[in-house]
Amino acid sequence: MSHRRVRLMAVILVMLVIWGVVLPRLATTRTVRERTQWLEHHQIDPAAMYYTELPLMDRILADE
Repeated sequence: MSHRRVRLMAVILVMLVIWGVVLPRLATTRTVRERTQWLEHHQIDPAAMYYTELPLMDRILADE
């Protein structure tokens, strides 16, 4: 097997491990759960690219 093919398979394997093992475990940590709850409480869409574009963000930042 060529060196390039081995490297490609190694990269794919690393990506699969990160996507299938590391990220799901990270999602269950206390810090991530608390942050998710905070976002939901403040009605912030975590998929928004820039939080400063959200009209609600000015009020939230003023309260902190």
